[in-house]
Amino acid sequence: MTNAQEYWIEGFYERHGAGDYTLKDVNTNGIKIDGRTILTETLHGDKVRILCDNVPATMIEFAFENADFKCDNPDIKFQYWSEDINDWKADVEACKGQTINVSKKDMVMMLVLDYSSSLSNKRERMKNMAYNFIRNAANFSTGNIHIGIVAFSGMDITKVMEITPLTRENLSKFERFIKTEAQPGMETALYYAFDVATKEIEKYVTMNSFDSENYNGSCMITFTDGLDNASINDQISNRMQRGSKNEYLAYLSNKIQKGPLQKKVLGLPIESYAVGFTGSERFTNEDLTLFRLVLQKLTTDDNFTLSSDFDEVEGFFNSIFEQLTSRWKTLNLYIGEAQYGKVRWVLQCESPEPKPEEPKPEEPKPEVYTRSPWFGISAEFGYCSDFLYGLNFDMAFSLNESFAVGARLGMISGSKKTEGYHGYYSYSESSTSQSTGFLLGPEIKITYPENNAFLVSCGLGLVNDYFAYSLRFGYKTKKSFFITAEGLSDGDNLGGGIGIGWSFGGKLRKK
Repeated sequence: MTNAQEYWIEGFYERHGAGDYTLKDVNTNGIKIDGRTILTETLHGDKVRILCDNVPATMIEFAFENADFKCDNPDIKFQYWSEDINDWKADVEACKGQTINVSKKDMVMMLVLDYSSSLSNKRERMKNMAYNFIRNAANFSTGNIHIGIVAFSGMDITKVMEITPLTRENLSKFERFIKTEAQPGMETALYYAFDVATKEIEKYVTMNSFDSENYNGSCMITFTDGLDNASINDQISNRMQRGSKNEYLAYLSNKIQKGPLQKKVLGLPIESYAVGFTGSERFTNEDLTLFRLVLQKLTTDDNFTLSSDFDEVEGFFNSIFEQLTSRWKTLNLYIGEAQYGKVRWVLQCESPEPKPEEPKPEEPKPEVYTRSPWFGISAEFGYCSDFLYGLNFDMAFSLNESFAVGARLGMISGSKKTEGYHGYYSYSESSTSQSTGFLLGPEIKITYPENNAFLVSCGLGLVNDYFAYSLRFGYKTKKSFFITAEGLSDGDNLGGGIGIGWSFGGKLRKK
């Protein structure tokens, strides 16, 4: 057993007459009641008939909602403060009964689920994860947990299941919507779907006239596998910037984050959780940074996770459920009617048996990408003391997915002008002949995520029968075409050329 004084709930009990029982100045140790260790409000008890050690008894019941303690079935010891000994005294004949009931308070939830086509073969797992969440929640609901769903892709085909009181009897309605009625689409209107969900919560609570004293709050749980690329709202702005400065994102963040614009329903802020799955498509480091920032802006107290492992995604969904479950449970503790003064319930928990250490799974090796060899051929035209033309052959071999090294070979033809003198005469003549030369040198190719690339090379060789050197830059489009610009010098003259070419290879592949 753990130390008996580690976990307890105590307060000041009074009987004010038949049917009127209070517990005030409640404080705890090792236990949180609705996230607190001190309760400023006065609790009211009810006289109930229960079984104490299988014997019928009439006791005063105090309900502690959202009680978070360290064990599921604690052994309860009742104590009272003895003025005679000025210390706590155990009541060995006190009823040790305790029950854990389900809260009857109303709670409203919205699941915001990404049905965009990029999810591909993980969509079925997402559907099962969402339905299992609702099915488990039904074990705690008698219709007081109210759930709605927004299944989104593009704005035009986003589908909404209106918020409905959850019971075991209507689970098929939720399953049918998640697995059959909601259909995938091409775009990701995340902000629009999030906005719809907040408005659905506010509308539903208003229409049903919930009592603020019997309201357990509202929350949204969002699953998405990518960044928003489709949401617009002209009432916010006609301009919808992509990235962290998106106007719609800023508007929604103000409604969720703590601040003067935070949306509250019956005095309670909407809690927001989010899961970002990054395993559907390849994200750059910049994309991941933006994705994390977006989820941070759309959640309360950073209640989000970002993962490429769907097992981790499901684990986070389960952790959300566990957090919500704690507020759906009510710890009922009992006291004899004939008491007065300070009382205490001590919760004794059995120390769990230490579990043998399991071998840690091997860390998955990060995927390493490279590119296939790249080759190009281009025609070039230029001038250096005279008109030049030729063909260039390029090649590059990847060191990783972005950087490749290789060589450039250029075959250059041009006109060469010569002058001659005849003996003692002052008469001279010039003639023009064709010359063939070459340029050869190393080349670097830098490829960007969208398959466009930057080329740079330098070279030495012969141009018009003169030793020459060059510096050449190029740009390859996302397709196969590329262009180049080159500077030339043969020592006495400066020149240059431009080229256009076609290439193949350079495709991304796993190493």
